[in-house]
Amino acid sequence: MLKKSSEMLHPMLLTNIVHQGEIISRFQALPSLRLSKEPVKKEASILIPLCLVGDKINLLYTLRSSKLRNHRGQVSFPGGMKDTKDNSLASCAVREFEEETGISKNSVMVWGCGKTIIPYFGPSITPIVGNIVDFSMDKLRPSCDEVAKVFTVPIESFAFTENRKHTQFRSNYTMPVFQHGDDTVWGITAVITHMFLIALLPGAYSARLPFIKKYENKLTKTR
Repeated sequence: MLKKSSEMLHPMLLTNIVHQGEIISRFQALPSLRLSKEPVKKEASILIPLCLVGDKINLLYTLRSSKLRNHRGQVSFPGGMKDTKDNSLASCAVREFEEETGISKNSVMVWGCGKTIIPYFGPSITPIVGNIVDFSMDKLRPSCDEVAKVFTVPIESFAFTENRKHTQFRSNYTMPVFQHGDDTVWGITAVITHMFLIALLPGAYSARLPFIKKYENKLTKTR
């Protein structure tokens, strides 16, 4: 799987509009994720930023500041709430990217978007995919009020089983978890990462998440 994913992650991907369009088509074709039946009152978007570090394509994440009211200390993609000055959800995502990382939004080449996600609570979330042109860690100027740190993860590393984990909940569903050194990608960020990897690496990244039937049976007996 690692060899196959390496072949699909050639640096030329970041300039190949045809392949980018194919990835977005697969991303949009994935099943919708709606966890709440309540009407959506607010909209948010996040950027899935691809960047070249050395000769490897990476995903960029932020670690949210402990100063924030919500989701403090969690790993996330850059993003936030759409406001009146945003012309679209894509413009919202790149604006938030610039505010959080200090890298100009003009350096982001937007590929397209995935389906909007409706979480259990909070705003809807639309994932926007794009790559950062001429990325360098030296260009980072993270907002100290919002971001504790910015880090990148080689996409190839998601092929290693030791970096891929899962959490099985008592309500009988499983969610992906990714480990990168001391940083844990979980929650909705892990779900979005998982869905994007399915679209990015068809046949090389497994969409199947482990599910322990014995655990399910044990829960059934105790009810």
